[in-house]
Amino acid sequence: MGAGSATHPALPSRPLRWRQRLLAVLLVAALMLLAGCNQVGTSRSSGPAPAPLPVQGPSGRLQEVAPPAAVQQIQAALAERQPQVSIQIPRDGSDLPAGPVKLQVQVRDWPLVDAGVLGLGPHLVVQVDDLAPQRLTTSRSGQFPTRLDAELPPLGPGSHRLTAYAAKPWGEVVKSPGAWDQVRVNRVAANPLATPQLGTPQLIGVGTADLAGREPVLLDWLLIDAPLQGLRDNDGSWRLRVTVNGDSFLVDQNSPLWLKGWHSGSNSVLMELLDGRGAPLNPPFNTLVSEVTINSSSPTPSWQRGHLDASELAQLLGEEPATPAAPEPEPEPEPEAEPVPEAPVEAIEINPTPASEPQSPLEPESSPEPESPAEPEPLPDPEQLPELEPAVEAELAEPAQQDAPPAESAPTTAPTDRLSASTSLEGSARSQLNPDGSLLKPKAPGPLAGLRQKLGT
Repeated sequence: MGAGSATHPALPSRPLRWRQRLLAVLLVAALMLLAGCNQVGTSRSSGPAPAPLPVQGPSGRLQEVAPPAAVQQIQAALAERQPQVSIQIPRDGSDLPAGPVKLQVQVRDWPLVDAGVLGLGPHLVVQVDDLAPQRLTTSRSGQFPTRLDAELPPLGPGSHRLTAYAAKPWGEVVKSPGAWDQVRVNRVAANPLATPQLGTPQLIGVGTADLAGREPVLLDWLLIDAPLQGLRDNDGSWRLRVTVNGDSFLVDQNSPLWLKGWHSGSNSVLMELLDGRGAPLNPPFNTLVSEVTINSSSPTPSWQRGHLDASELAQLLGEEPATPAAPEPEPEPEPEAEPVPEAPVEAIEINPTPASEPQSPLEPESSPEPESPAEPEPLPDPEQLPELEPAVEAELAEPAQQDAPPAESAPTTAPTDRLSASTSLEGSARSQLNPDGSLLKPKAPGPLAGLRQKLGT
């Protein structure tokens, strides 16, 4: 080569260029294939969602019926009201002390009526967790407080839900916005797993079995924070499965049901909140079991008796004073058994007075000491005897029975030693005693004792 020639870099050979072009074509094809697959997957996922569970109403023995005529009357009278319920005490999330729970609820645009003989009117229900409802009313007509104070039983340790809602006379919950409120409280310590998480669906059972024991029976519930549904076709976010005595049906509306076909006596009711495909929604809080007892002999409430007249409707709504219910009769006391007459007890004399009846012989007593013999009296002059005859005759005329005791019957037992008679007294031992039981003293000889001795009298 000459000195003026320039030097150039070596160019790649032709086979190397062909390989580079081939790799580029393969890379582009791979990218296009991946993009196509992604587009196919996206188109498939954007297809129609699986259809939710179909709604199946009550069947078989159970039948859904229209509400009673009186219920429709009261429904129409309360249709314009928009109750507002707010729990003031206790506060949400508060820790409660031991003892009964003080409750304060603010209620607006809702009467709280005790209608006397007609039963319960519109009222407020307070429910702790899934326990039995407590129904609160006031007895004043026409004037209803905006603040209601009450007291709840003590709560157990852990976390609890307190739910308050406006209810109609037959127990149906008012589901309009603001008609219910709920707070969560703790006792001793919080237990987060005992209550559903905030914002998750809750199924609150509405118990009505205590208000009526006759058909038709109201079946109602309250859904809190349930997902919206019905915004478009085939939009099934939740289903409520109801099982009565083993027969199940599905509902997708938050509306009460009036059912007939219950068994006489006890009936089992199971409610389960499900998602659109039938899986449990927020378990285990949304599965409830209750009992409905049908008793044909139970009293018929006023709203099941038929059409209400104007006065009855006004009393149930609290617009007129209610007729007070008659007090329950007190149970009659059982008749007392007549006392059995006791046999009369004979009186016992401690110191009986001497009587004519025979008595047991007296124990021997010591005889009184003999007195000194009296000096003999001088004999009277025989010439004076005629003058003494009247006196002697008078003295001798005294009845002899005064000195002699009455005749006694012989004792049945062997007599003990008897008292010896004195020289001046004659007769038995009883004749020797005074009425007080003391021993008689011998009489002093009189002036005619000697004369009597001589005459033999």
